[in-house]
Amino acid sequence: MRKVIILLGLCCFLVFAVNANSQTMAELINRGDSLYAIFDYVESANVYEQASVMDSTNEEAFWKTARSLNLIGETTPKDSQEAIFKSARGAAEYAISLNDNNAESHFQLARSLGKIALFQGIFKSASLAKKVKKEAEHVIEIDSLHDGAWHILGRWHREVGKKPKFLRVPMGLGSANKEDALAFMQKAIDIKPDYINHHLEMGLNYKKFKKKDLAIAEFQRCLDLPKSVPLDDKYKEEAKKYLDEMIDN
Repeated sequence: MRKVIILLGLCCFLVFAVNANSQTMAELINRGDSLYAIFDYVESANVYEQASVMDSTNEEAFWKTARSLNLIGETTPKDSQEAIFKSARGAAEYAISLNDNNAESHFQLARSLGKIALFQGIFKSASLAKKVKKEAEHVIEIDSLHDGAWHILGRWHREVGKKPKFLRVPMGLGSANKEDALAFMQKAIDIKPDYINHHLEMGLNYKKFKKKDLAIAEFQRCLDLPKSVPLDDKYKEEAKKYLDEMIDN
């Protein structure tokens, strides 16, 4: 696993530069997109990083690197995930430094920060938690139909809201609430109704807020929907676990 992290590290840029010289920027980006489309996230990250070496002012290369790294982090053993999400964060932040008005750059940053915050503990890293919300809201300001950003906000309100409000307020996290957790995740579902993870997280929202029948319906929806991405196997497995637990109880 250490080799995977080394491969994905930004320190590999100098090695990639040798190969990048023989291809144009457009060719590298297109190749990365083709690899991403077939779910080869590791190799797509490598190719996007090559593109970023060729042109360090190309924001697309950086946010797409972050996108691939975030997905690699989701499918990597837990002891290696945080380092990968931190690399994704770096790539996304650099993309934003090039252009602050790109929704995808802000989304990938919110995504990586959210994962890092979960590793560190939301209430031990309140500043990160606040930044996740800020970045996701910035995405919505740019693209109000970005289902991923609504998803992050819906989950944010659930996760942060787990602590009593009187403990959250002094940390600047007092805005988390049940209504927004449900409304924002529903918005994500309305925009992209066949995305399994939206239904999984909505099921978890309902489960937390003691809406058993609605939670069961969402978990069942996860099982009924066809797979569209490799991570759907993981989401379906989680949904089945929660569904079995709720039906048994």
